[in-house]
Formats: sequence, C-alpha cells, structure tokens
Amino acid sequence: MRQDTFRSECRGPSRREALRLGASALLGLGIDDLFRLRAHAAATDPRAGRASSAILVWLAGGPSHIDTFDPKPTAPVDVKGEFKPIASSVPGVSLSEVLPKIAASLDRFTLVRSVTSPEADHDRAAHHLMTGYRPTPAIVYPSYGSVISRVLVDRPTALPNYVAIPDAPPFSSSGYLTQTYDPFAVMSDPNRPGFRVNNLSPPDRLTLDRLNRRRGMIRRLDRFAGEVGETSLTVARDRFIDRAYDLLTSSAAQAAFRIDDEPAANRDRYGRTTLGQSCLLARRLVEAGVPFVTVNDGGMGRLGWDTHAANFKTIKDTLAPALDQGISALVSDLIERGLLDSTLVIVMGEFGRTPKINGNAGRDHHGRANSVLLAGGGIPRGLVVGSTDEKGAAPVRRAVTPADLAATFYTALGIDPSRQFETPDGRPIRLVEKGEAIKELTA
Repeated sequence: MRQDTFRSECRGPSRREALRLGASALLGLGIDDLFRLRAHAAATDPRAGRASSAILVWLAGGPSHIDTFDPKPTAPVDVKGEFKPIASSVPGVSLSEVLPKIAASLDRFTLVRSVTSPEADHDRAAHHLMTGYRPTPAIVYPSYGSVISRVLVDRPTALPNYVAIPDAPPFSSSGYLTQTYDPFAVMSDPNRPGFRVNNLSPPDRLTLDRLNRRRGMIRRLDRFAGEVGETSLTVARDRFIDRAYDLLTSSAAQAAFRIDDEPAANRDRYGRTTLGQSCLLARRLVEAGVPFVTVNDGGMGRLGWDTHAANFKTIKDTLAPALDQGISALVSDLIERGLLDSTLVIVMGEFGRTPKINGNAGRDHHGRANSVLLAGGGIPRGLVVGSTDEKGAAPVRRAVTPADLAATFYTALGIDPSRQFETPDGRPIRLVEKGEAIKELTA
C-alpha cells in the first residue's frame, strides 16, 4: 500500500535530483530502497523536551478499544463482548482480561480513553493519527518520525534518525517534505531465524576497496558538475551519500540491528513473535541513539487488528498475547536501563471499533472512540485521561483529537507544535493546527 494515496501530482526527477540519484547508484547502495536518510537536516535545533526519543507501536487495522483498554462490563451483551474486565495496578481502572501483563503494570503507563476522529477509513484515519491532520486531496502531511528527522541537527553517528520495523505503515512517510526524511525500513521480520536487515550490507562482490573507489569517483564527478552549483539539494546529496556510506561501513551502527546478540532470556521475555522482537529491536535502536522508531504491528501489508470477523478469537489467540507481552517487556526493559524517562512510548491504531458486534462475531471501523496507551517521556504515570459513554461509542469527558495528540507528542519531544515548515511551493504550514497538548501530560 502506497503512503502517498492523497498526493495530487507525481513529477519526475529534476536534473539536480538525477545527479543525486546517479551518484547513489555509482556507490552501489540502492539508496532509494536502502536508506531515506535525512541528509539535509537544515537547522540546528536543540530540543528542550523531556524525551529525546520515541517508539511508536502502530496497531495496524484499528484495535477494538472495548476489548482491550476500555471494557464496558455493564453494556448489553451485543456490546460488551466475550471478555471480562480485570483490575489493574491503577485503583479503580480495569482492562480487558486479554491484557493481564499490561494491567498489572498500568501504573507505569498513562491511558487516554477519549481519542475521537471523524475518519473511519483505514488510509484517511491512518493519515489523521500519524500526522495530526485530516487528509486532503492537495497535500500529504509529514509523520511524527519524519518531523523529528527534519528538526534534528545531524548527529555524529551512522545510524538513521527514523527507523520502521519490520516495514513502514501507510502515512508514516515525509509527506510534503523531501523523501530524505522517510523512515529507513528494515524490511525483514526480526523474529525469523537468521534475521538480517535488507540492504544493510554492501551488495555481493562489492568490497570495501571498491566502495571507496566508487566514493572517490563521486567526488571527482562533483568537480565536473559546477554548472549545477552548490544548493541545499547538492549539499543534501553529499550528506546523503556520506551517511549511507557510514551505515554500510560502521560496525557500531550495524551492531545495533544485531538482535541475535541479545541474551535468549531477554528475547523470550519480549515474546518470540514479530511484535515482541520488533519491540526489542526498537529498544536496541533507541539505546544506540536512534531518535524515532515505528514498530508496525501489521507489517508486510497485514492489518491484523482489522477484526470484521472472528474478533474475539483473533484477539484472544493471536493479537493480544503478543501485544501484552511485547509492550509490558518493552516498558520494563526501558525502566531497568534508565531509558523510560527519555523515551516516549506510544501505542495506538488508526481508530477504535464499533460497540455493536456484527453478524460475523466481529466489530467494524469506528473513528468516534479510540484509546491510546502512553508511557515514558516524562509524562505522568498511572493516569487515565478521558472516558467514553456506557457503550464505548463516543467520549463523554475530555475528548482528545488527533491534533491534540500531535501537540502532546511534539511537546514531550521538545518541538514547538506551532513551528512551521514550508511546502515545495513555499506555503508555510504549522506542525499542528487546531490542537493543544494534553495539559495533564505535559504541564
């Protein structure tokens, strides 16, 4: 599924872009698929937020809030469903019985139960939740990870600013920003034996000596490209090539992706599932200095939480156990390593699901009510923000919009939500429009 569904035009590469891509090809890196490096991070922008990194766990397909984080035990049978509520470590707050580990450690999290959006289509809702903006035919807005890449000063490391595991969900891209701020997608399942990040090693038969010769050739070609002149794009091209080269030749950078180096007991702790091992890899990357990691629970084109049929069996047997183990282990591990206060953990999908159970024992799309689980980043622990009505159909207290979430995330990460970027045609656009940070979480 393409991430630019709402892009109004698709133009070919300019002469300058062709020069950049040609240089990349000479280096033998397959750059467009390999590494959307944020090569021209433009500004020195020291951040004042409490969090220096973030892990977004994206529950692709839209999880049922009623069957996970917002149970409704007193609702009619065709609403409350098959799962019973269980007490959590936060007094008076219950979660679904399918999340016992998260319930037992809920005092380490904050739960927002009143997220609401008018969007209930997968693509449109994903864009709304991933960017804080409702989609329009005219423009695709940048995702949180791409914004982080854009505002950060270049770090003295070969690791990218933004990584997606195992691949990038729709609308987790750079939108109207250049593609240099797209995520570096791992494109491989970290739970598979012999896990290897695609394109992280030079192509076969491309030795380090040949790689160095190709890099030198690029430098010589640069001297014959004087008619192009030095622009932000050509400077970006040079940084882009240097960063890609550094990633391919840096043993320290590649070590961060070597999940096999983890003790078997810790891998077991996260769960031997794609989600569990993706969460573990995310922790390794954050610990190594990557500022933003998206874990796509539904990677490789799957929408596992899109439970129009067999909702209860699918959640109970497959989805919830992996989520419960992976997220609880991630937060515990971050605490033990002293990383939780500096790492914002976000768990969310594009929408909730309908209160009424359909004829296939499933629940359908429902944008009006959704739950988001947060941890770390200096936000309070053990807090529940907002509530929905007795059927979980809509918020009745402290409604939170995707724009409010965006402002909250940026504030926690030390980025001013009123900051403006420019589109390619020079139009200034704020990072957040008509949204305010949740005061209970950011004051």
